[in-house]
Parts: sequence; C-alpha cells; structure tokens
Amino acid sequence: MRQSVIGMALASSAGLVLLGPGCSSSGPPAPNSFTEVYTKVIQPSCTSDYCHYNGVGLRYSGLDMSSQVIAYWSLVNQPAMGASCSQMGTRVIPGYPEDSLLYTKVSQTMPSCGSRMPADVNALVNNGGAIFSGTALGTDLQNLIYQWISDGAQDN
Repeated sequence: MRQSVIGMALASSAGLVLLGPGCSSSGPPAPNSFTEVYTKVIQPSCTSDYCHYNGVGLRYSGLDMSSQVIAYWSLVNQPAMGASCSQMGTRVIPGYPEDSLLYTKVSQTMPSCGSRMPADVNALVNNGGAIFSGTALGTDLQNLIYQWISDGAQDN
C-alpha cells in the first residue's frame, strides 16, 4: 500500500514536471494576440489608480482593464457604458477595427465620443477630466490593436 501511494506521488510529480513548461507562458506573446496588446499597450498605458482600474466598472460604469482577463471580457462585444461614451458604440467588434471604440479612441485625433486615449494621468488628476494631453500611441501600437481586432479579436 505504501509503495503504491509513493509510486502515485512520484508519477504525479513527474507528470507535473513534464507538463510545466508546456503550460506556462514563458515565451513571447504571439504576434497580434490579445496578450501582446495587453502587455504592450493596455497594461503600461491604460491601467492606473486613476484610469481603467479594478472596480471602476462597478462604481462608475467605466472600463476596467486591471487584468488581462477582465480587460478582454470588458472590451470584446461590450457596449460603451462610461459617462462620455454611453450607448455610443461597442468597445471592440471582432473583425471591424474602424467600428471599434478601442481602435478609434487611440487612432483618431477626435474620436466619435470621449477623449483620445491614452489620457494623461497628471492632467486627469490636476484637471479632473479625462483629456488627451499626453503622448499618442505610436503607429506600431495602433497597428497592433488594428490587426488584433481585424484578426477576430481572439482571447489568445
């Protein structure tokens, strides 16, 4: 009995060791994946204590992008619900970047609603409004968002 329990434990441990590297995300994100969009654009430019933070959707109907999972489910096929864009469109429409608020808000000088993104956090704190006064996303990052949406806005 004891040998079978030890044998099962060793076999289980060996299986975890063999599966470990294949299950982790140790490599770079796939091109045009949501992982790449999140790590290169959303996480460094959109998530802060003043912008798209954890719980903002519950408190103010804003867009919560505090984690990759929450960001994806808050963006794709979701209507805009914040104060400046409520009922003005859909955040991300798979296959249609020009009709997706995410893309238009980072690529157009004057989006159809709200402010161009990413907003400058200092201006937000000092002026109390989400105005664009920061640095626009580079064309490479805008194209990354465009391609991800064009390719179907997959959760990958």
